[in-house]
Amino acid sequence: MKKLLLIGLVIELVFGGLLMVVLFSPASLAQGGESTDNTTSSLTGLLPDIEKIYHAALTTPLREVEHEIQDEEIAEFYHRLLQKYELDEP
Repeated sequence: MKKLLLIGLVIELVFGGLLMVVLFSPASLAQGGESTDNTTSSLTGLLPDIEKIYHAALTTPLREVEHEIQDEEIAEFYHRLLQKYELDEP
């Protein structure tokens, strides 16, 4: 469990750093901090990709653990839990 928390923390720090780089890149600072359509549209274009990457980062460890459960009843419960919270669908 501690490994999953640590992995989640590292992933969030990486994505937060990437977001800061995009927001405070030299190109956006050279424009005087003004928001233009190009800057807004490029950030909007990144949002679906970030959502897919975040979802994959969240669900991959959970799916891997699901295959390691040997007790049939616990495996079924775990699978239903993932389905209930819609974590098993990309």
